[in-house]
Amino acid sequence: MPLADPTTWSDYLRRTLACYDEKLLRQVAGNLIKPRSQWPAEELIERSVALLSNAAGVDRRLQALDEPARKLLTCIGHSLQPRWKLGNLLEILAALGCAEGPQTVIGLFEAGLLCPDLLRLFDGEPGNGQAKAGPRRLRTFEQWLGQASVSAFAVFAHPDVLLRARGQELGLPQLESQARPAGGIHEADGLEWPLRLAALWQQTLGAPLRRTQQGEFFKRDLDRLRGDPFLNAPPAENLAPIPDVGLLAVALAHAEGVLDCEQHDLHAAALPAAWEEGLPATLASLWASLPLLENWNPRHGWANGPAAGNPYPSAHLLVLLLLAQLKPEAWARPEDLEAWLLEHHPYWSGEGGRPGQRQSWLPAFILGLAHSLRLVLAAKDAHGKWLVRLSPSGRWLLGLAEAPGATPAYAQTLLVQPNLEIVVYRQGLTPALISKLSRFATWKNLGAACTLQFQADTVYRALESGLSFDDILQTLEQHGRRSLPPAVLESLRTWANKRERISVYPATTLFEFGTADELNEALARGLAGVRIAERLLAVAGESAIDFRHFRLTGTRDYSLPPEKCVQIDGDGITLAVDLTRSDLLLETELHRFAEPLDGPTVNGQRRYRLTPASLAAGKESGLGQHDLEDWFFQRSGQALTPAAVLLLNGAQLAPLQLRKQLVLHVETKEVADGLLQWPHTRALIRERVGPTALVVDEPDVPILQERLAAIGARIDREDKPFGGDV
Repeated sequence: MPLADPTTWSDYLRRTLACYDEKLLRQVAGNLIKPRSQWPAEELIERSVALLSNAAGVDRRLQALDEPARKLLTCIGHSLQPRWKLGNLLEILAALGCAEGPQTVIGLFEAGLLCPDLLRLFDGEPGNGQAKAGPRRLRTFEQWLGQASVSAFAVFAHPDVLLRARGQELGLPQLESQARPAGGIHEADGLEWPLRLAALWQQTLGAPLRRTQQGEFFKRDLDRLRGDPFLNAPPAENLAPIPDVGLLAVALAHAEGVLDCEQHDLHAAALPAAWEEGLPATLASLWASLPLLENWNPRHGWANGPAAGNPYPSAHLLVLLLLAQLKPEAWARPEDLEAWLLEHHPYWSGEGGRPGQRQSWLPAFILGLAHSLRLVLAAKDAHGKWLVRLSPSGRWLLGLAEAPGATPAYAQTLLVQPNLEIVVYRQGLTPALISKLSRFATWKNLGAACTLQFQADTVYRALESGLSFDDILQTLEQHGRRSLPPAVLESLRTWANKRERISVYPATTLFEFGTADELNEALARGLAGVRIAERLLAVAGESAIDFRHFRLTGTRDYSLPPEKCVQIDGDGITLAVDLTRSDLLLETELHRFAEPLDGPTVNGQRRYRLTPASLAAGKESGLGQHDLEDWFFQRSGQALTPAAVLLLNGAQLAPLQLRKQLVLHVETKEVADGLLQWPHTRALIRERVGPTALVVDEPDVPILQERLAAIGARIDREDKPFGGDV
């Protein structure tokens, strides 16, 4: 069984070796491939990568290692995870009684069988593309030890090396218990976490999980994940409680690639491809993801923010390796496993111990998480205490046995109810079926009999992802215990038809006719095409069309800014469209806020008019003044006219005031300026209503006449309302 895709990791190794300084590269290659001549650096890299894919060559290099180095590679190989944190590897070495510490890891670096993860900071996961910028050349491995905090001290080994390394004796004790099960043996179906990840994937499709720049969830999302009764429901077979089970699902989903990080937030990505390969491949992928869990552990649950000093990945592996020392039919007590771990693991052992950290957490892992992943079997002895051992799947995952036999297949495992609900019996579920059902129905319950619900949006989502109506129907009929209820079939067909009304033409010729009657006449004459609007016809192939019978208005590039093809009449509300420069989007835009006038004019222009009713309709559809201003500028090159603004905002204007006023008209603007500036007349002017028009209150007219008479000026009246001339 391969640990991972060797091709992907070979490329990752090739680019990592390219980051070594040439002197360091030649030192590593000398130990790995033992070159007989001075080969170029590129050839050294290629030959080194090739040797790690050669079983005989790897076996020889493994035999040359000291015992601690072989043990460490064996442990990594059992984990199925090629990438580990340096601290966790040092914890494993210490627990195995190897006191060399970092020197064992440095020795593996020098042998070329383990590498510092130099690309981690730039690439993320192997296979995600090329690095944005190459890191500095690595001169010595001691230099990396002093600088590796930026890459979290991650190291990796090629999967082909780890596959050959498994089988080394680790020197772990056999903690066999003499007790035997007094009741039934519990074995999980292995579907608990695929089901939970599928449900979480659905929840994050429209609501990504937001995180701060420090990687911590915002309080609203953290409370949502901790309080969601669906995600936090106990497993179907709950042998021991798992803390923060909903957040554990988030951590596993991120490690599995179900959730993808985009600008710190977690978005729904894609369900794993391993699910299509069956349950064994799915469990192998989940087991390999456990060492990548940084923010969750079985003792405290979720730790928001970056984890510092996380001993649980190494502890999880050591617990399973202790069980691997037992004979297939032997059992162990969880408390014996935990006692050995607390005594030998450097995080818990040592002088004085860590009393605050010694609270029991192993049942949550071994009876909770490991059991639900089908890694272990569990049973109770005559005194009601738990016993555990590796399951057939667990022994296979750790490389101790052949793959377990296939479980009986129950093809007909679901029942579709007339109320659009699907009942699925777990004994017939597979990860591939979980993936299919998750694409077109929403999970509602994950118990012994799971339930899903059809909804219009889930069916639309499935169709957009590439599934067809026939694919959905085939899945339901293939796995259904009876035929679909007519109401369900009709609902699915209706939803599918609504979406399929949208037709995509990769290439077409569009004909625009002056009126709908002209289009009908062209169809009657035999023009083949699909009517897509009242005056528009789409023709798939243009080879059979004689374009001499049509007026060509040109080709439009709709990726360019809109063409300025609208003229505004002096009234500010009549728009004339130049048909030789317009495009097919313009008419749709105009119909949102303007009414067409009858027919084109003699100069080939089509005219529209803004009315209070048309602008109100546009406003109801979400078209605001800002949108209209942008449209007028793009299409006419002019600002939105005052008349259009008046019609658009008339209902929002303050009440208009109509009042009688006495207006004093003067000969020039300068005279008006003088009257407003001279203190003797300025106080008698109420307001200026024009360049040469001033408003005067009626009681102030005699005083104004008197003061103007003092400078030799007089006021002429038209109707002599004030009793005579000055």
